[in-house]
Amino acid sequence: MKNLSIHHVTIALSLLFSLFVYLFYRSEDTVVNELFQFVFSGDVYFSLKASISENLVLPSFLVFSLPEGLWVLAVTLASKNIYFGKERYLIHLAVLPIIIAVALEFFQLTNITNGTFDWLDIASAICFWALGYFLLPSPSNVQRLFLKMNINSVICLASYMVLYLSHVTA
Repeated sequence: MKNLSIHHVTIALSLLFSLFVYLFYRSEDTVVNELFQFVFSGDVYFSLKASISENLVLPSFLVFSLPEGLWVLAVTLASKNIYFGKERYLIHLAVLPIIIAVALEFFQLTNITNGTFDWLDIASAICFWALGYFLLPSPSNVQRLFLKMNINSVICLASYMVLYLSHVTA
């Protein structure tokens, strides 16, 4: 635990807030909600969701745009100073979150994937990416992703995998 930094805490809190929003305010047809229903039962899920969403009303920006921005922030921080590829062809992984976020919005616009295109989602992603990329210092030493596995590379990979949990299945 001594290797965890403020960046790791920021990553965890960003992803936990996004998880909270997805579980209790977004469609029950997302992968994370289907997993929750499988583990705790649909009755428990729908009861909790109704209770929380009725007693804690959130503005639409917090429900629909902020989680994407927080994911981008978390993954940008997790990806800082991590590179992928061979010696002369290294790709800085911290540019990947913004590319993924914008691409997913345009996939929604063209109905390649489920979801609703929203310029505010893109703006949120760009703002949080810039915050993580330009304003917050690097959380780790420079390293290649698969050359040396450590807490930073594991958090980086896990942060990218979390994106699948927000996928709408229906």
